[in-house]
Amino acid sequence: MPDTGGNVTSENSDIRELLDKQACAEVLTRYCRALDWLDGEALKKVFAADAHIDYGFFRGRGDAFIPAVMEIEHSFERRWHFVANAIIQVNSDTAEAESYGLAAAVSTKEGRTTTHVFGGRYLDRLARRDGQWLITWRQYVLDWQQTIEADTPADAVPGLLLSTGFNPAHPLYRKL
Repeated sequence: MPDTGGNVTSENSDIRELLDKQACAEVLTRYCRALDWLDGEALKKVFAADAHIDYGFFRGRGDAFIPAVMEIEHSFERRWHFVANAIIQVNSDTAEAESYGLAAAVSTKEGRTTTHVFGGRYLDRLARRDGQWLITWRQYVLDWQQTIEADTPADAVPGLLLSTGFNPAHPLYRKL
């Protein structure tokens, strides 16, 4: 057998940890995508039904959080959620993560466009259940918020495709 220069068991363990970290990071990203596309079904693949969720305005189970947050997201014409700088520590079938989040939501009333921008962090615990990683505990901490009002519409750049009506039935939506 050729010399691999290392312990195969250790290398396999390292690879498993990297795969688990990537799977957890994808759960965090899928949360953002589900909100942006108003896809409540996709959120069910992010949160465990019995997850503990604390956003301040909502404290409760994961299965109750989904309709509550979707109601809020539906109140905006457009929305964007981003997650970055995630640090994920895996321990077998559980993980802890801290990531930074940036979200923006746009609404228009009486010809005025209002953009709400939120910056904060997600403090998460995840678990592998039936082979899938899910958030089992989340606390959102708001670090800052800013509201921007403008008389000009958000689609003032000619030629750019304006994101409107995003939902799972939208022609640009892809099941990923």
